[in-house]
Amino acid sequence: MTDSTISASHTSEHDQPLPTEVAAKSEFWLTRARNYPVFSRTWYRYRAIAWLGTLVPVMLYLLSVPLVRGSDWRPMFISWVPLAIAGTSFHLVGPALAVWVRQRAYPEKKEWHGLVLAIVMGMIFSLGIFSLSRELTQNMLHQHVPVLTALKMNSRGISIEKQGDIFAEETQTHVISDAFRDFWKGFQDGYHGHASNVPETALPDDFWQGFYIGLLISGLSIFIGGGYDLWLFSRQRNMLKAANSQREAERAKAIQREAELRLSVLVAQVEPHFLFNTLAGVRSAIATEPERAVSIVDHLVDYLRATIPQLRDDGSSVQARLKKQLDAARSYLSLMQARIPRLSFSVESDLDDAAVPPLMLISLVENAVKHGVEPKVGAAHIRITARRSVEQGAPVLELRVEDDGVGFGGSSSGSGIGLANIHERLASMYGNRAALVLKARPAGGVAAIITLPLEA
Repeated sequence: MTDSTISASHTSEHDQPLPTEVAAKSEFWLTRARNYPVFSRTWYRYRAIAWLGTLVPVMLYLLSVPLVRGSDWRPMFISWVPLAIAGTSFHLVGPALAVWVRQRAYPEKKEWHGLVLAIVMGMIFSLGIFSLSRELTQNMLHQHVPVLTALKMNSRGISIEKQGDIFAEETQTHVISDAFRDFWKGFQDGYHGHASNVPETALPDDFWQGFYIGLLISGLSIFIGGGYDLWLFSRQRNMLKAANSQREAERAKAIQREAELRLSVLVAQVEPHFLFNTLAGVRSAIATEPERAVSIVDHLVDYLRATIPQLRDDGSSVQARLKKQLDAARSYLSLMQARIPRLSFSVESDLDDAAVPPLMLISLVENAVKHGVEPKVGAAHIRITARRSVEQGAPVLELRVEDDGVGFGGSSSGSGIGLANIHERLASMYGNRAALVLKARPAGGVAAIITLPLEA
């Protein structure tokens, strides 16, 4: 898969609506962006629509007020147009760069650093846009008045000609083209109570007003420039992780419940299968070999007495004990040996006990008898072994059921429901840490091998 394909897949994934646990569930156009991941393209589009849809009517209203009142509209123009342009830049440029970073599909830590850098670069760029737009608007009207002071004067009804007279001396010496100096000018005005050439009635005499105005503008700049979005992105990502973990836990529980249900069904299938085959053997032996028929019935009684309680208990459990599973296999093979005298078997284990999924071993033994021993002419042997092994530095339990029957050429040897059930159960319980493998033996027959993590 190419980098462009990965990036496109990543982009498509992040443009999807948020899960219901995280989304704001809002269809209102102002807050619709909150239904999508922060810094996704869809989120950015709805965010831009909300900003412009609010800004344009507000600006039209502010600029129309002086016209309706018949007063000078130019102070309002000088005051608000640069702020509107700068606000739009703050609102769109940094987040646009963040959207680009998000589409790169960087690792989490690198992505976070890139997002912070994108927001900071957007703020710096927007400050330049503010200075440029302020210069352009003031040059258009041939007046150079610091924006903060223009706002104060405009609120007091001072005409732009008066503002021009107040700052004529300043504009003859230099033009303030930097936004930070503009803010500093307003701060000093608030501190001293007046500017050197400005009447005291035009400016407040409260030191803190200049400070609060600067603090307010700084906070708004960070808020609309993407600072709040960074916090929201971090919070949203943590919520998504929590929601994904909860879904994974619920999915695991669903898989476990399904496995338990399949296991219960398998128990219901296994018990009649034993009974039908065994009773058929008893019926055929009664007429010709009464003593063998009696032996079969005795072994059947012993087998049912030993294994049916175990089958009932294990049918509602995800784990069973190895020792009990080996005992069940031994009882089953004793019963099969009574039915098929040419069958011999051995059961070996170098482990005292371990946790194993129930009914897997007996299914493999039944499969060996049905597909390996029964079709074979002559003596047959089944060997069961359980041993401890190590794979990739981790201890594993290896269960082997080997027969010297007809092998793969004589029957399906492993395509039945029982083996398919074992494959599914191993995958749901252990993932890729467990496996069932069927191998042809060199001397004939099949070896069925289960490997799974060794658990006490």
